[in-house]
Amino acid sequence: MLDDLPQRCLYTPVAIRCSTDDLPVRGIPLWVPPQLAPPSLGGHVVSRISRSFGLLAALIDAFLLVSAFALAFQLREQLSGFPLLGNLQPHVLMVPVAVSVWGFAGYWSGLYSGRRLSLWREAKHLVRLTLYTGLVLASLAFLLKLEQSRPLIVLYVLSALCQTLAFRLLQRIFGWGQPKEAHRVIVVGSGAQAEAICRMLRTRSEHGAELVGLVTEEHDTPVPPGVRRLGILADSEAIFRREIVDEVIFAVPRTALFEVQSAFQAAEDLGLDTRLCLTFLPNRFARVGFSELDGVPSLSFTSAPGKPLELVLKRAFDIIVSLTALVLLAPVFGAIAVAIKLTSKGPVFFSQSRTGLNGREFRLWKFRSMVVDAEARLKELASQNEMSGPVFKIDRDPRITGIGHFIRRTSLDELPQFWNVLIGDMSVVGPRPLFDVKQYDERWQCRRLSVKPGITCTWQISGRNQIDFATWMKLDLAYIDQWSLGLDLKIFLKTIPAVLLGKGAR
Repeated sequence: MLDDLPQRCLYTPVAIRCSTDDLPVRGIPLWVPPQLAPPSLGGHVVSRISRSFGLLAALIDAFLLVSAFALAFQLREQLSGFPLLGNLQPHVLMVPVAVSVWGFAGYWSGLYSGRRLSLWREAKHLVRLTLYTGLVLASLAFLLKLEQSRPLIVLYVLSALCQTLAFRLLQRIFGWGQPKEAHRVIVVGSGAQAEAICRMLRTRSEHGAELVGLVTEEHDTPVPPGVRRLGILADSEAIFRREIVDEVIFAVPRTALFEVQSAFQAAEDLGLDTRLCLTFLPNRFARVGFSELDGVPSLSFTSAPGKPLELVLKRAFDIIVSLTALVLLAPVFGAIAVAIKLTSKGPVFFSQSRTGLNGREFRLWKFRSMVVDAEARLKELASQNEMSGPVFKIDRDPRITGIGHFIRRTSLDELPQFWNVLIGDMSVVGPRPLFDVKQYDERWQCRRLSVKPGITCTWQISGRNQIDFATWMKLDLAYIDQWSLGLDLKIFLKTIPAVLLGKGAR
């Protein structure tokens, strides 16, 4: 039956949009079981109220950090018997720094996601945040030469840990910051999808949802152990009216997609939140979302990583780093330019067309490290290529100039690419741009084009030319799937010693 649906899909390397205009009810949000979907979809059952409680918890923690500083300040004076000498302002600076570090680290760790975590898991998060904050404050005190701040920092982070732990304990005793009643969910369907959702709702309390029961297609349809059978699909409206329910999740086989039309309509008329599982669509890697395309409800499958805010922060990082590098390294640029001119004929810079985001071509800039006719001589050396795929590497390439060996080994030839980063063609961290992507051995390798190419990436810090092309591609895809601002920062910092030591460079 599903095969009769019009195949109205728009595909690009970034996203697939499929029209839901022909589904039983337009505008149905998508939900996919966690084990069949990207990890980010696991929390879709969390109610909007729980998310607001996560924000409230972050604000309360910020208040407790301010309170902890006041307490630590008083304790330090009482224990030491003498006040802090000198200006108090540098010590007060610890408060906004601590709040910022604590808040960002808590956000990235999922502490403020709105999910219900056990007290033990929250305690582990808080201990970790305490260590991060303490390290940052200790570094700040060292840089500002605040020698008297060491006892204050210790008392501050311990006070912050005790207060935030005490708040979590009181929160559980008195039920603060949690909905008074659980988010009650009915599952409609059968088979592996329905069983997976029922199991998740029963075992993962952090979703803040309670499984009311299962509605099956027929009376003889098997029901998972411990799950209450509410009735059959034909009686859906009566079941929805009888039970106290906040949300209905439909997990029917694709052959029964149109048989749930009346149940969809009943849930909509009763004002219930409704979700439809569509696990038969191709979403092995992509994040799934719901949007409208010129008024037509559409499911979006996006393989590019990151949320809009995170991508804005990544771009801001790119601009700051590239602009700083271009200014501070200007003398190095000049020295390299002079060395190139003195040791070989030809221009200082070399540019080449490379493939960037979603197949867009751009001009990549480097310091010239080879003879002027290097491109023409490439065919003569093609048989000596030691790399597979659209990459050419040979040991002791005769086209490389004297100064070229040095700037390639130290990656100084890549410095002009900070200009590519500044104008938006590249990013500081991202898969390295290749010359001819048409030579990709496998279709899955093209997914690396779903993000901007970068100056450095996992390949740069993992041996570079010492690893084969297939492994290189897998490293790039792993970077895309695991991307975060923290990962970018980690790769960026690891690139510095890798470049200085010339690991894997030729």
